[in-house]
Amino acid sequence: MTETTATPRTRWTRRAIGAALALIATILVLVEQRNVGIARDEVVYMQAGAGYADWWLGLITFDHGIREHNITLTFGGPGATDHNREHPPVMKTLFGLSDKLLHRKLGVVDEVTAFRLPSAAMHGVAVALVYALALGLWGLAEAIVAALLLMLLPRALFHAGLACFDAPTMTLWLATVYAYLRALDGRRWPWQVGVLWGLALGTKHTALLLPFALGAHYLIVAWRARPAGTWRVQAAAIIGYRWRVIVSLAVLGPLTLYVVWPWLWFDPIHHVRDWLAFHTNHVHYNYEYLGHNWNAPRFPWHVALVTTLFTVPAATLAAALIGAGVWLARPRPAHGAVLLLALSAAASIGPFVLGTTPIFGAEKHWMPVLPTICLAAAVGAVWAARAVAAAISAVPARIAIAVVAGCVVLASVVETQVAEPYALTWYNTLAGGAPGAADLGMNRQFWGVAMRGVLPVLVEQGAPATPGARTYVYTHDAAPAWGMYQRLGLVPPTLLDAGWEQTGIDRSQLAVVIHERHFNRHDYLIWKSYGTVQPSFVLRSAGVPIVSLYRRPR
Repeated sequence: MTETTATPRTRWTRRAIGAALALIATILVLVEQRNVGIARDEVVYMQAGAGYADWWLGLITFDHGIREHNITLTFGGPGATDHNREHPPVMKTLFGLSDKLLHRKLGVVDEVTAFRLPSAAMHGVAVALVYALALGLWGLAEAIVAALLLMLLPRALFHAGLACFDAPTMTLWLATVYAYLRALDGRRWPWQVGVLWGLALGTKHTALLLPFALGAHYLIVAWRARPAGTWRVQAAAIIGYRWRVIVSLAVLGPLTLYVVWPWLWFDPIHHVRDWLAFHTNHVHYNYEYLGHNWNAPRFPWHVALVTTLFTVPAATLAAALIGAGVWLARPRPAHGAVLLLALSAAASIGPFVLGTTPIFGAEKHWMPVLPTICLAAAVGAVWAARAVAAAISAVPARIAIAVVAGCVVLASVVETQVAEPYALTWYNTLAGGAPGAADLGMNRQFWGVAMRGVLPVLVEQGAPATPGARTYVYTHDAAPAWGMYQRLGLVPPTLLDAGWEQTGIDRSQLAVVIHERHFNRHDYLIWKSYGTVQPSFVLRSAGVPIVSLYRRPR
């Protein structure tokens, strides 16, 4: 029974299942993020988002008007990173509004959870979208499995728990793809495509890659549907195939970006140029890959492929491989949906094959590839289950699907449980888990998020000998988040940040090193200053050291 032929009661039930899966995904993210440390970039986005939210609320309450000076003080400035103008404001504004409502006004969640909730909710939306897409193209079994597999991707779950843009970008990218696919039915006003793409642009610049996938798909599908005739007749038919979709993207996309980003309201051409220039000339941060520290191009062309291969559960990858084979062998779904999913994944991951695109952060930059993998895995798992049922006539298809697809989902459950809260250190079975990946020289973490696991020990060791005394701590990569840790009550006010580099180390009584390959020198600086090479505590994930705490000998 397809979605179009289902009874109203069946359609309602299926929609309720999708909503329930989205809610479960959101709750799962909120639960898991409680033990995840505060990322360095989050602090910047939270501060900017709070200012953006204040500006919009002030506009609504007529506390201020629309003046260039006022907007610049909130959203821009002369510097390339003033008020985080290098990143569009959609998610940051939601972060700020969530904090003001849920934390400051209602007090129902703590500050960090309030800032992170919009990203968690967006992950729930992504799960609902994958469910809806699979339900319309394949069936209920594939829809449930695809939704669960996306929900239980360890790295995606981790990123969805941060007040950052990567998980929301995946959601809005997928929402645009879904809206575009539905708009190919010839509807008169496909406004959703352009608005959703505009919101994706308003979240992160990587949404600029999406038209390459949509444009290629449009040309291929229009070419297939072209009538017989002269080349002029065929060209006109291709251009006019679903021309309203193109207009929606070309007009409503940029217009939506303009509306949601006040910084563009004055001198938009100059500001858009500044925004894009920042990212086309982006600094190349350090990143460890296969035993080397990379901080300048050319980067290995296979970074994105190998990293994805190592950061998606192996069972999901195996099922996706089967699903890809099924897609190639079976008749195509309506409007070339499989082709669209493949092009979407290629547009997301393709730039990282060039060797010049910054690779810091790895999988978070090409997260839109993940829905395609999960959809393929769902199709592959259900197909394999039905093949088992066909081979063993005594086994009903439903039982076979529950067992085979259930095993694939269960594998993701186990991997997620193992990965959290240090999912950046986690790698799948193909890499040998976290220990195997460490031996291979894969990146262990970034942004200083692992610091939270050390805080209880640090507080214990840093307790002052006399009441009111202060202890200086070299907080390393967690320095930007130190104030928030104190506001949350995780660190007492007597533990003070000692400062940066050698000056901070010499001043400190406790010192932390959050392990990345290019941070090794901090260990040496501490050894020299403290006169010891022995950490007082080492935080490990699956046996892999990720944070070392040193205590200056008395």
